[in-house]
Amino acid sequence: MFFEDGKTASRALELVLTGKDCGLEERAPMCGIPYHAASTYISRLIAQGYKVAIGEQVEDPSLAKGLVKREVIKVITPGTYIDLNSTENLNTYLIAIYEDYNKVSIALTDIGTGEFKVTSFTNLKTTLLDELSKIGPKEVIVDVNMNEDLVKDIHNSTNALITKKNLQEFRVDDKDLINQFSEAEVSGLDETSKNSSKVLLKYILETQKMNLTNINFLETYDIVNFMTIDGNSRRNLELTESIREKSKKGSLLWVMDKTATAMGGRALRRWIDEPLIIKKEIEKRLDGVEELFSNLSLNDDVREALKDIYDIERIVGKVSSGNVNGKDMVSLRTSLEKIPRIKEVLKNTSSEILKEYYNDLDELLDIKELLQKSIIDDPSLSIKEGNLIKEGYNEEVDNLRGAKLHGKEWIASLESSEREVTGIKSLKVGFNKVFGYYFEVSKSLVSQVPDRFIRKQTLTTGERYITEELKNLEGQILGAEEKVVNLEYDEFVKIREEIAKNVKRLQK
Repeated sequence: MFFEDGKTASRALELVLTGKDCGLEERAPMCGIPYHAASTYISRLIAQGYKVAIGEQVEDPSLAKGLVKREVIKVITPGTYIDLNSTENLNTYLIAIYEDYNKVSIALTDIGTGEFKVTSFTNLKTTLLDELSKIGPKEVIVDVNMNEDLVKDIHNSTNALITKKNLQEFRVDDKDLINQFSEAEVSGLDETSKNSSKVLLKYILETQKMNLTNINFLETYDIVNFMTIDGNSRRNLELTESIREKSKKGSLLWVMDKTATAMGGRALRRWIDEPLIIKKEIEKRLDGVEELFSNLSLNDDVREALKDIYDIERIVGKVSSGNVNGKDMVSLRTSLEKIPRIKEVLKNTSSEILKEYYNDLDELLDIKELLQKSIIDDPSLSIKEGNLIKEGYNEEVDNLRGAKLHGKEWIASLESSEREVTGIKSLKVGFNKVFGYYFEVSKSLVSQVPDRFIRKQTLTTGERYITEELKNLEGQILGAEEKVVNLEYDEFVKIREEIAKNVKRLQK
């Protein structure tokens, strides 16, 4: 980080500020971090309310003419940052607020889970602030001309980063919104909701520099379907955090949260934040609760079946953004292996809600089988270091691994077999950096060399030859390590792309 960024980061991260000559009169202020520790430092900057742009080389340095081309490949903000190390089952919400025609619309997303919702209501300040207090966003996008007092009130009620944009210009086109979701979902929106959704999608595309396939369902909701709890009451009731510690401990959620999965934890938090007020929906949910409460063996079986389910929502988000690694794939596979048991446990339930869960539960056998066949049980953390693909999944990977492990054995075996075939007992295999592998035959035995041997070098003591078989072996052995790493990466990307085609099924 250089210049003002360098000065700011050195203060925020307590880094030593140095300098670098860059052709100007003064040395450029500079501070830096090891790239492999970037995520730790990024999380500290995000926690302080900064946005972080990631720049990378985007061309091969060996082919560059002059400076290597660099681009910003992602912008990380408080509303788009996914803390993968957090133990809290929290959503990271990014919100866009759009006002027009005496209406206001809120569009919200969690890019880690793919959730995307929108609502609109008559422009009442208290309703807006109550809804924001309930959602608890990390970042709020507002119009650059929004009333400053309202902006302050939004910040005070959410403690979120406020991002200002000219919303008349900052939004995607109708077709982009339809491409991301569907014509049916978009056509059902009022104009204000459509505009807030366009602004939010524009910001996602602008910061992530890619189309996130896990954001594929636009859900509309009506605030009148849930109990309205104003910000002060929400705090005093200590629904999801205590007044004194501002933490989950001591809150109603803390008392109630015995959920077995991260996804369940987020769902329970939503239910506490948004109490139902439609009688039919309340009774449907309570019937399910009652069945689980009165049938202890069913309850125990469900909890046991859910025990090794990882955060599928977040893993799907990482698949969508291309950030998934081998260990995530193993976690996904482990989770999918548990689904048949969950389905079996739910088979004979009687409440409507549990029956729906049973009928809707896709066992995703094709994805599970793909992961079982392809990814090893203990893969490398980085997908660019190899050690990802199972033996038997890809023949070329197996051959290259064999070359890496057994190269010397192969050469010794070929040397032995050629001695037998040619009758030249002193024939030996050598290696140098110029010719690679070669057969060496002494001068007195050159007449016994078969025609398929190709002369490469004449020495005072003898001749050096190659054969097609030796060259093939050489090709497999030399660079096998680099080749296998690259090939495993390519195979992993193909597997990731295959899973990305099934994002909607996984989310459901």
